[in-house]
Amino acid sequence: MTVGAPRMGTQGHWTDYLRAFSITALCTAVAWPLPPKFGLVNIVMIYLLGTALGSLRLRRAASAASAVSNMLAYDFFFVPPVFSFDVDDIPYLFTLGAMLIVALVIANLMVSIRRHQESASARERRTAVLYAMSRELNDATDARSMASAAVRHICAVFQCTAVVLMADEQGSLTPISEDFAGPHPGAPHFDLELAEGVVARGERCIENALYLPLRGGRRVKGVIVVYPKPQHRTLPTEQLNLLDNFAAQLGSSLQRARLAEAAEAARLSAERALLRNTLLTSISHDLRTPLTTIAGAGSLIAQPEYALNADRRATLGRLIEHKARDMTRLLTNVLELMQIEFGGRTLRSDWHSVDDLVALALRGSESRLAQRRIVLSLPSDLPLISVEPTLIVQILSNLLENAAKYTPPGTTITICAALRGESIMISVADDGPGFPPGDPERLFDKFQRGRSESNIVGVGLGLAICRAAANLHGGNIRALDNPGGGARFEISLPVTVMTGVEPAAEAC
Repeated sequence: MTVGAPRMGTQGHWTDYLRAFSITALCTAVAWPLPPKFGLVNIVMIYLLGTALGSLRLRRAASAASAVSNMLAYDFFFVPPVFSFDVDDIPYLFTLGAMLIVALVIANLMVSIRRHQESASARERRTAVLYAMSRELNDATDARSMASAAVRHICAVFQCTAVVLMADEQGSLTPISEDFAGPHPGAPHFDLELAEGVVARGERCIENALYLPLRGGRRVKGVIVVYPKPQHRTLPTEQLNLLDNFAAQLGSSLQRARLAEAAEAARLSAERALLRNTLLTSISHDLRTPLTTIAGAGSLIAQPEYALNADRRATLGRLIEHKARDMTRLLTNVLELMQIEFGGRTLRSDWHSVDDLVALALRGSESRLAQRRIVLSLPSDLPLISVEPTLIVQILSNLLENAAKYTPPGTTITICAALRGESIMISVADDGPGFPPGDPERLFDKFQRGRSESNIVGVGLGLAICRAAANLHGGNIRALDNPGGGARFEISLPVTVMTGVEPAAEAC
């Protein structure tokens, strides 16, 4: 689509005049065989109709020529004496003059209406082009894709080539649009000095090409260079104004992209600073406690004058081992979460049964759950699921560890599973004190702990790891209040039912 294409040249004008005279000939051919009783006044109407129809397609000068030629043809062929431009009857002179005036008025009005229609159509096309470009610019996420979209639209609309030059932090202009060659290869190279002058002045420049400044806020951030085809073709004012609109829209979009990048960089920087400070604060507290305990127990064992029997030595040894495992678990959680969130963790999936995964998690948490009652509700007809077992076991182990931390001895922990549509839902529920006041979903945030007691070791990463691991499998995890009292966690994992396996009953 070409917007605001230039008018035809001399050849087009001669074609219009030929059409005007053809209309006169056609009107004469239609009127000539009519009988005398048809009347000269009705023949005038035929010529006026020809003038009106011709004005629908002809230019103003050609339409006027059509009106004059119709009047002359009417005089020559129909006004007595025929085949002569002489007029014997004076009233016929008035008829010819009125005919000429009416024909010229009709032609002028028709041409004006057509020009208004063409102008409205051109504005509509410009609006459609700008709207299409704005939509594509809004969908673009970086400066390069925005520049490529603008170049693509300019090349399609104006039948030319274009390149976008952006200024870097040092002020140097470099092309960033991927479509530099455009639809017509062999475009001339841009003049870098001329482009820098356009950036400095902020004004449009026309030399071997058209240089348009890209304004971002109060400053010019780049230049778009447009090469007409043929190279030395002069673009009309309408197209220049449209190109200015293109440049203004692209400049605003590039400024928006830069601001978005700066805002995202600032957000990531603030988030990293907050993460670092919170991590240091939490780890310094939760590492100091077991280290102090280990150091104290080790000093007692190392003192030669302090008599230790076998039971005391074994107690101190178990204490050191228990605190060392707490530290290992804490650091493992931190490293595992960082690995999952920063894309360093890839799934190594295989088919496993829910029963085996739950059994592995219970076996690993056996010592912590010694004073809790475990109830299992795992249907035997559950399908196998394709997961990475270490991550699923870690999710279950973290949930069981939380239940052991925040519930008193004698609490019942229920683990059940069921097939829900195309997912398997595994829940871990207890009848303990439940969640603290507030939204349970905030517990999945990093460094968020359900209780703030100092005797509970942890930095609040267990549930964050659970959600990250579930999301890595395409599933999810949520925290709910248990209907019978206590806390309930539901893990949803996608499942592909293997051929020949009947769906499990919806229980749990």
